Amino acid sequence: MISPLSQSRRDIFQEEGIYIGGWSLQHVLIPAKKARLDGIAGDDVKEKALAEQDWSKDEETRLRRKLDRRVLLPCCIIYFLALLDRANLGNVKILQQGTPDSLKSSLHLHGTQFNWAVSISYFAVTALLIPSNLLMKRISAKWYFPFAMVLWGTVVMSFAAVQNAGGLFAARFVLGIPESGVVPCCIMYFSFWYKPSERAFRIGVFHSAGSLAAAVSGFLALAIDNLNGKGGLKAWQWVFIIEGSMPIILAPLLWLCLLTFPEDTKALSDRERYIAINRFGRGSARRTDVTWSWSTFRRIFTRPSTYAFFVSYVSLGIVASAQGTFLPTFLSTFLHFSISKSNLYTAICKLTIIPLYWFYGLHSDWTHERMWHYILPVVIAMPRYAVWTYASSHPAHTMSNISLYGLSYLGQMVQVSQPILLSYRTATLYGACEQAVGGAAAVASGSIAAILAPQLYPEQHAPGFLPGFSATCGLLVLCIVSYLTLPIWLEWEAADRKAKTGHALPMQAVADAERAQVSGSGFA
Repeated sequence: MISPLSQSRRDIFQEEGIYIGGWSLQHVLIPAKKARLDGIAGDDVKEKALAEQDWSKDEETRLRRKLDRRVLLPCCIIYFLALLDRANLGNVKILQQGTPDSLKSSLHLHGTQFNWAVSISYFAVTALLIPSNLLMKRISAKWYFPFAMVLWGTVVMSFAAVQNAGGLFAARFVLGIPESGVVPCCIMYFSFWYKPSERAFRIGVFHSAGSLAAAVSGFLALAIDNLNGKGGLKAWQWVFIIEGSMPIILAPLLWLCLLTFPEDTKALSDRERYIAINRFGRGSARRTDVTWSWSTFRRIFTRPSTYAFFVSYVSLGIVASAQGTFLPTFLSTFLHFSISKSNLYTAICKLTIIPLYWFYGLHSDWTHERMWHYILPVVIAMPRYAVWTYASSHPAHTMSNISLYGLSYLGQMVQVSQPILLSYRTATLYGACEQAVGGAAAVASGSIAAILAPQLYPEQHAPGFLPGFSATCGLLVLCIVSYLTLPIWLEWEAADRKAKTGHALPMQAVADAERAQVSGSGFA
């Protein structure tokens, strides 16, 4: 039987560099005094430097700002472009709706073929998550991302040439190959450069680029709709050509901007590299870590916490992915807005959530709290689906369509929970190999959710989509319950390692940390 969390035992584990978390509400709004004074609390336990700190706070702040320009900003641009190309199908679907020039009419789509076209790229994404992380670790983000951008941009432009459902399926599946590494590789890339207590804000900013892409995609679709018939091409073909060309054009510029690793980058001074290497503690990901280990793979997939993270994230991801793809459809069919208003209202909804991504992640980092910062937005989102379920099952309701649309803003709250979960997950992985495998497993939850999400709203359930709305309420409850179990599993796993090896950290992480200290000492 798993015993309740023991504070003394948890303190021992934290001294070794283990992060467990908990359910306390005491420091949800304001951090603990200890965290404010010395920075060692919550997921900061991995940040006790291996060597004595001999740099100033101002030096570290200047380094962090430089990393935001050379690491965070390029990753945001990459994610923006990837989501623009991957998620544009939802906006493209309603262009020229009801005419021979629509995507559905042009490709003779029927039944659930559109839904499967949305899902199919995520099969390739899911299969290649771990290989993409390993490849990025081997060749560095500086080379990996620009190469992937050229490939996926070329594939997206080829969408304009498809002539039937089979061609669309094939193109969407191939798109998943170069785009498979965008999210997991960016999250892993952050683990090489940012401390755990710096990641929720950065991952939040990173995810906000996705919301910006969804909004811009809607505005672009409205503008490009006017090109219908120009050059003998339909509006949906122009969307793919224009949006597919963007990553190809920007790839060389991002190559110039991106950094490799702290140990070998030429864009930082020796002093900056020394600080970048040594400001991390035991268990952090480093260039010198073992890249691949079958024992690490088995260890990750035999931990109960892996599956608790998976269940919670896949439940949340289905909801987030479905509303990201189908919100224009909900607005045009369920709420009976015009096509132009549906795209416009979707874009506005996406834009308003962006500041919250930034503030919420920053606050989570400040308080060092990952439990309730995840659960609260999920709870706030529930009324949207509960009311929409009621409205769908009671067609004679008296609520206005604009009021029901207003609830969409509550539903968007599930988006801001995702960076918190990923920050929590990366803080419980130790070493680059664990980050590659465990991080990919977490992101796989989102990819599998993206496969399942379109099946939640098949066209035959239009215009009310009652089964999908009611199922969403159940998914949000499952998301919360599974997440609440995480501290139990994480403490049990640490205790089990401690009993077997004498270390709460995995032995591979202990060995990696020793090598990392030597690699940094050369810059002292």
